[in-house]
Amino acid sequence: MAEAALSPIRRTTSLTKEVVDRLRKAILSGELGEGSSLPESTTATKLGVSRVPVREALVELERQGLVEFDPNGRACVRAFTEEDFQEILSLRCSLQVMAARLAASKLTDDDIARLEAILAKASKTKDLTEFSRLDSAFHDEIVVIARHRRLQRIWADLRAQIELWLARLHHRRERKQHDVHEATLSSHREMIDTLATRKPELAADLMERHCNWKDFK
Repeated sequence: MAEAALSPIRRTTSLTKEVVDRLRKAILSGELGEGSSLPESTTATKLGVSRVPVREALVELERQGLVEFDPNGRACVRAFTEEDFQEILSLRCSLQVMAARLAASKLTDDDIARLEAILAKASKTKDLTEFSRLDSAFHDEIVVIARHRRLQRIWADLRAQIELWLARLHHRRERKQHDVHEATLSSHREMIDTLATRKPELAADLMERHCNWKDFK
């Protein structure tokens, strides 16, 4: 089990939420790899908390699709197959294309400012896991701008699995091509500029190309 991620928690927020955030970050960064065991008692001891918030956190992470339980109730980090990721990607593309089309028709100056702020933060970070989080946040914001409640609900259910896929993708591409920051920032700049035209089909077409960018697969 990853030692750095599972050091004692200093309580500043909801304890269960803090455990969820800590375990989620360890999974997304790869510190806790696929199949890693997550025993309640050991995890609780490492985090310096009782077993109750750990149990609640594991249930929440199962809901997010990052953790699974065996028939005996033992938790571990979920392993994803290629088929799993293809399903995630197809849904991601459909939802994001819909979101971009709606966002372009509803965009305000404040919406643009929020996208610009995320892009500015991403341009400054050197940590690839944090960069992946901001990449996901950029696409989250487009869903928010779409102002479609049921779309937001479906996206929220899938989001953690999308972020996991994106983090792994970024690490793989960075090892091979060393251009994740440049390529992603350029793509997001183009997306903001296209949304700002307020042309829904133009935004939808660009988003579909972005989601199916072969070099990122």
